[in-house]
Amino acid sequence: MKEFEKLLYFESAREVMNPPDISFEKEQGEILLSILLKAYDPDWGGHEHPLSGEVEKYFNQCPLNGKTINFLSDLKVLEDGGVDEEALYNIALTMNKPERIDSAANFISKHKDYIQNFYYLREKFLVILTELEKSLPSELINQFNLAINKDIEMRSQNIEKTKKQISDLIEFYKPNPGTTKINQIVILPTDFLYREKAGTAFEFDKTVIIRSHINNPGNFEHEFLHCIINPIVEKLTQQLTDEQKKKISNYGSYKLKVEEKYGEGHESLLCEEFIRTYNDVIQKGEIPVTFQVFEYKLKELNEESFKIFLEKDKKQGNKLFQLGISTLDDLKNKRKEYWDRFGESKLKIIIYNFYQKYIKERERESNINFEEFVLKEFGKEF
Repeated sequence: MKEFEKLLYFESAREVMNPPDISFEKEQGEILLSILLKAYDPDWGGHEHPLSGEVEKYFNQCPLNGKTINFLSDLKVLEDGGVDEEALYNIALTMNKPERIDSAANFISKHKDYIQNFYYLREKFLVILTELEKSLPSELINQFNLAINKDIEMRSQNIEKTKKQISDLIEFYKPNPGTTKINQIVILPTDFLYREKAGTAFEFDKTVIIRSHINNPGNFEHEFLHCIINPIVEKLTQQLTDEQKKKISNYGSYKLKVEEKYGEGHESLLCEEFIRTYNDVIQKGEIPVTFQVFEYKLKELNEESFKIFLEKDKKQGNKLFQLGISTLDDLKNKRKEYWDRFGESKLKIIIYNFYQKYIKERERESNINFEEFVLKEFGKEF
């Protein structure tokens, strides 16, 4: 009977979601929160756009009032263990949008259980944002509006390219509309105070609001993919044993777990690696480097080429410095320590190989979707 029910489920899963409608909209709550965080701590966010400097300059002359500073300080908004950005942006996006309140409350209840009273926090927080909005000088507001309108105009001109990005993802994954229920994508104008390489997806019922820099189209796809991958991983979690979950956590990369603060949770690690591996494998055609390949390439290096490498790639140089590596011999002696910290994770390699199996299965059976394949096959990898 269970096998029959399973068969019926997979048959119904072959229905594919329709491409969501796409719109470009300014969200005042999101903009105000970014201004607030930049005013509170100038080191927060990005610094590339001139507006970042303008905001810093203004708040150097006109600091936040004591009430606002105390509110943010009590929340410890930019400290580990405080109310994180994701929670605040979800609340900010309910500003002037009461129809989103229930979705935001459900999200907070499910994912941010350290927030005890959502409605009380929202009320106080929106008062802070409203007061900030009233205090901003018209010149600064006009600068934001000019940049935002230009951004929306450019995005509108590229709407067909954006639609193709979405249709390509739908074609590859064939999402089940009963699992991915999104029918509306709202693309925010670039947040000029945020980090260019970062983005976020906020879901409110059947609408996803995507914040992504206009110069980072791969990040836009990454954020939309959370709407597809996250609910699949949530279903997968119900099938996994505790031992399998532990293995997934152990196999996750140091970069994700520690440097990017995703923690040890298997769900968040799976979601990120499924999405990032798609971006790297399908879009860029990259192949994960194994430890064996790394060792082989290490043997080809000499001191001169190693020094040239360090001069060209300062980021990698900083990683080596963290482990006390300054010479090629140091790297060779600490190659396993370096790899365990900064190399490709075992989880990424497993997911890469799993994608290859899915691609082959699609060639054999064109109607199969990713959800069906994951729920049927992925547990066997552990």
